[in-house]
Amino acid sequence: MYRVVTDDHIGQQLDALPALALVAFAELRVLLEVDPWAGGPMNPANPDGPVRTMSFGPGHEGVVAYLILDSQRRVDLVQIAWMG
Repeated sequence: MYRVVTDDHIGQQLDALPALALVAFAELRVLLEVDPWAGGPMNPANPDGPVRTMSFGPGHEGVVAYLILDSQRRVDLVQIAWMG
């Protein structure tokens, strides 16, 4: 199990999400706790890199970028975007 870490910047992005997005993000957060490597690489030239992205929402309107720190069993959220 991984620990998902947010900071003030991510907190502000979460506060700005609509209710629909928050429900979808909650589901995504559970997946990040269990299998963060399920997301795609941020840089296709580095497919095994620890910086990953994953979409969320009913129509994949949201995208989260995150850093996996395997040795600490930790996932740091870097950016959240909602296009809905």
